[in-house]
Amino acid sequence: MALTGPGTKMAESVQASLPESRVLVPEKYGTNGDDTFAKGQFTSAFSAAFRTFDCLVCIMATGIVVRKVGPLMQDKTVDPAVIVMDEQANHVISLLSGHVGHANALTRQIAELLDSEAVITTATDTEHVQAIDTLAQRYNGWYPEFKYNTKLFNSRLVEGSPLMLYVDPDFRGIVKQFNGLEVVDEIDQQHPEIPLIVISDKDNIEKRQNSLQIVPQVNVLGVGSRKDVTYKMMQDAFTEFCTQQHLVWRSICKVVSIQKKAHENAIHYLADCLGVPTEFYSAEQLQSTASHYDQSPFVKKTVGVGNVANSAAEFGAGNRTINERFSADQVTMAVSKLTLKKDD
Repeated sequence: MALTGPGTKMAESVQASLPESRVLVPEKYGTNGDDTFAKGQFTSAFSAAFRTFDCLVCIMATGIVVRKVGPLMQDKTVDPAVIVMDEQANHVISLLSGHVGHANALTRQIAELLDSEAVITTATDTEHVQAIDTLAQRYNGWYPEFKYNTKLFNSRLVEGSPLMLYVDPDFRGIVKQFNGLEVVDEIDQQHPEIPLIVISDKDNIEKRQNSLQIVPQVNVLGVGSRKDVTYKMMQDAFTEFCTQQHLVWRSICKVVSIQKKAHENAIHYLADCLGVPTEFYSAEQLQSTASHYDQSPFVKKTVGVGNVANSAAEFGAGNRTINERFSADQVTMAVSKLTLKKDD
């Protein structure tokens, strides 16, 4: 967003480097492809953009942005990133939602593109320590009482207080920098007074005081079932499956199955309970993965592939499943992990 002619030129320059972005400027400065707002409509245009976009890059005075953002802010978990920069791109300032909204990372990216100075005032960034909420994002992680625990653990990091980190072997090698954290290979009970962060999707992690488990939400749950299984049968099967696999239910990121099961209410019920989306694939799509697992001739004759749960989980995640076959209450289930991007 910009308000002046020079600001509009800078906005278009930024947009050229960030293809997924759009330019919003006054009508008199707009060119083909720019979104515009009429004279006197800046406030309403800003409000609409704040509610619509993931990030606002405001090429204007910081004071203007502060006055516009103030009445719109709700919570750090839902507010968009807001970045301010001057018309000459001398400084790029991370103003709002530095970690959760990725404003800090985007500020650095834009500053690098424009050879500008990035201005970031978040304490964990200025102290060069690994913020807990940023760390969780790298693993697509969830943890309880987000705001309370974020403040608690990040404060310890900023103060330089001891803080240990244990990463489940399944997730090692993804993040390489853990500034401010003492990484341990095993959960050490000898120092219970030192808070511990655990990154794992397992429910059998050894418990201790002052610990926080970050649960990577990376598990794709493949589901197959007989016709018209009940909600209870689906729920009981899922509970048994998680117990058998030692999975935290929060680690499920989506529920998948074959297209012929898209009408099964129990599958949608399970996804709704977990708060995750569903995806359904055709038998033709699943042919490429079904051959990796034992198949039932009866199931293959009925729906077109002989192993719905495993083949759907692998197709949905792009990786082989962690279990061969699970069946209970006329329901089959399997899990495959998404591949997380590793640090360069």
